[in-house]
Amino acid sequence: MGGREALAKVTSISAVAACHGPKGPYETRLVSDRFGNLSFRQFLSNHTNIEGIHDGRGWSQNADGTYEWVDSTEVFALRAHDFPMMAIDLAKRFHDFKTIGRLQYEGQPAVQVDVTDDLGHPTTIYFSSDSHLPLALVGTNPRAATPPTVTTRFDAWRSVNGVNLVSHVTILWGSDSFVFDFQTLTLNTADDQTFKLPEALLKSTQPN
Repeated sequence: MGGREALAKVTSISAVAACHGPKGPYETRLVSDRFGNLSFRQFLSNHTNIEGIHDGRGWSQNADGTYEWVDSTEVFALRAHDFPMMAIDLAKRFHDFKTIGRLQYEGQPAVQVDVTDDLGHPTTIYFSSDSHLPLALVGTNPRAATPPTVTTRFDAWRSVNGVNLVSHVTILWGSDSFVFDFQTLTLNTADDQTFKLPEALLKSTQPN
């Protein structure tokens, strides 16, 4: 991932990705910090997704411009798209790490590590034996009844200020694939306003 000193200096990651899915191209913009806060925006051909996480609370903007709190499953799904920060903070996103052993993953020598995600689902991470960077993460899509298994493949990396950040991601879910090609990756540009809750939500009650 980079040296310990370089990693320790990372407080936030801002990223813009050119994406492509079954319904065509779209753009994803995200900003996240080491405390778990997230600003998430997706610009699709027919609508825009605007969501966020602040102090562990997730929220979303509706099509009519109103806002609502989202449940823990949606918070998990949002975090699952925060690929650059996820990759350098795996120990915060998962627990119960157990090394299974060495194997070949898609023709590459790898080490398999089994973990548990925030919702209690079993997850497998494959690390490159050569670079020690994550190759792929095989977990559960909690929003889907079938197929529940989703693979997040870390295809390419870019060094930014001495830190290796994932720069190309492919999500494989059933017969569908989603590609995130990060055009920009910037460190430590977020401030308190980046993750500020919409005023309308401050007056509403968060559901249990």
